[in-house]
Amino acid sequence: MTEYVPAGAPRAAESRMAFRLDTVPETVRVSPGTGDTEHAKITVVGSVTDGEKITLNEITVKVLAGSDSPHFASSLAGVEPAVDRSGWTYTGVQQSTFSFMPSSGGEVVEPGTSLTVTLDRIPVNKAIGSSQVTVTAYWNSGSGTGRTIFEVAKFPPGFHLKDFIAVPAVVDNGKDVELRWQASDGATLHLLHENVQYDVTGRSEFTVPDMRRTTVFYLRGSHGAAELTLGTIAGVADPDFEVNNLVVTGALRTDRLESHTLDRIRIAAPIAQSAAAVPEPTAEEV
Repeated sequence: MTEYVPAGAPRAAESRMAFRLDTVPETVRVSPGTGDTEHAKITVVGSVTDGEKITLNEITVKVLAGSDSPHFASSLAGVEPAVDRSGWTYTGVQQSTFSFMPSSGGEVVEPGTSLTVTLDRIPVNKAIGSSQVTVTAYWNSGSGTGRTIFEVAKFPPGFHLKDFIAVPAVVDNGKDVELRWQASDGATLHLLHENVQYDVTGRSEFTVPDMRRTTVFYLRGSHGAAELTLGTIAGVADPDFEVNNLVVTGALRTDRLESHTLDRIRIAAPIAQSAAAVPEPTAEEV
């Protein structure tokens, strides 16, 4: 199977191998037209997910090299590959793909086992945009394959987007929360939450009124085809609780019941209680 995810994004993988990719610097910047070349380090952490043990045969990392926007590196000369797991070695690079293998050809690994591979001193090219870094695992002599394609953005020199926070971090129900951040001039900014998007370009704050429940907010900064997304959480101490269906097996105590449907709220007797013992509902109960 193949997954497409932004670099650094947490997620649950369905493959027997789950990967995470991080870069140093976290915000990768393209090399300038003149002067010293910008370098970046890619770190890939792979973990064997729950289930039976597997025989892990190979991990590969593909980094596109060239001068255009989809390319990450200007060249692969001088890149320093490494793997942290005992018995594993770097075996070479072909067609922009760096390979790492156990010296025995295959290692039996238990669920939860992890290994880290790094590609250091990657010379970043001069083209602003987004490049794909492909990480692939092979196990059980090739009968199992898991592939993750990470989108890694390359920004112009001086670009930054950081310190995205909610003030205060926790509010009472119905109170406002202010979101704050720092961004460089020229960045296009969009704030996203609960399927709503706001253009906040040129701003460094945004007030969200009448908070009713704990909410995750995302701030997306872009420059051309390059995008970077930050997240923060604003908590509500006494949040509203909304469900489509609610089954209560014990006692339910409340000073108010509301329904947003056209049907009446129905108070039903416990299943174990006989129908004959259930009183007829009064007008206040419907």
